[in-house]
Amino acid sequence: MEKTSKSDLLYSRLYRRIATMEDGSPFPTVRKLMAEYGVSQATVAPAISLLKERGFLEAIPRQGLFVRRNRKPKLLLVQSDWNSSDQRYMAELLAEAAERSGFTFERFLFDYHREVCDYLDELSADVIVADSITNDLLTPDQIMSIVHSPAPVILCRNAVPVSQIHYVCGDNAASGSLAARYLRRCGHTKIGVLYCEPHFLTPETIVRNFRSATDVPECRLTLLDCHLHSGETPDAKIREFATRYAHGEYDFTALFAVSDHGALIALREFEALGISIPDELSVLGFGNIREPGIERLTTIDTPSSQIADEVIRMATRLANHSEESREYQVDIIPKLVERKTVAPIAIRQVV
Repeated sequence: MEKTSKSDLLYSRLYRRIATMEDGSPFPTVRKLMAEYGVSQATVAPAISLLKERGFLEAIPRQGLFVRRNRKPKLLLVQSDWNSSDQRYMAELLAEAAERSGFTFERFLFDYHREVCDYLDELSADVIVADSITNDLLTPDQIMSIVHSPAPVILCRNAVPVSQIHYVCGDNAASGSLAARYLRRCGHTKIGVLYCEPHFLTPETIVRNFRSATDVPECRLTLLDCHLHSGETPDAKIREFATRYAHGEYDFTALFAVSDHGALIALREFEALGISIPDELSVLGFGNIREPGIERLTTIDTPSSQIADEVIRMATRLANHSEESREYQVDIIPKLVERKTVAPIAIRQVV
């Protein structure tokens, strides 16, 4: 291993060691750390410098190093720089909840072309919250990067079912099932599924459970897959699907989109082609995001305010090194928000 990587590893170990010590406790000298961990001064010195820089250690002349924990813990929100009103709203909610709970709050935006794990070793905080990460199909190396991050990491709105990863997320399996049951209850047996997101874990889980809940003889699904990659938008593909539907190439009475963003685009495209929503076609979204047009869209919601509150509760336990914080994961139960874009078949036929 290079000296820099050894120093990073030592920093992580020393950070966790400090977490178990009282504020003001004396900390071992560089020489003692060299002997204890079997490393050179070139490995210990950068780790100690970084701990001092980030406020975890204080060097007092002629006395030595001392632990400094008597301060407000810092919560760092990490989001991609993808232009999203939904992300900005979550940042507002987390900032307010963090302030109420005694955290200092900062927000860091990273290049959406990269992975959040690329940045973890560079970030300084007591708790890192990674919101809506670009790719939730994490590799084993990325999972290890999160687990061994110098600061504990909470995934916000992404569920990674690995015991050592902390997350707060909507129950995506329940969301897919709820959407399917609702449309079936409204009498829809011919349903289009608009896959308007990249094939990551969250939409895959939603669609898989939607399919499972409609796997009955009377139901027929039509998959409209936009085949998106990270950073791509579904507009052109949804426009193509809408045109083909208007020309009679598809046969469904309701459309379920795996994101509200895609559902709102679909609404505009269908109505531009003269298709009445919901009289001729019902549209159901997912997410309840804050975008123009959401006030009329029937959707499946996992309340953002509830997610933010659970994230801060988890962050408080992690910052306090509570035993309850270990292997802690929260799945928020989804709710149906009925508005104006889904109509029961019976009502639609009367109209």
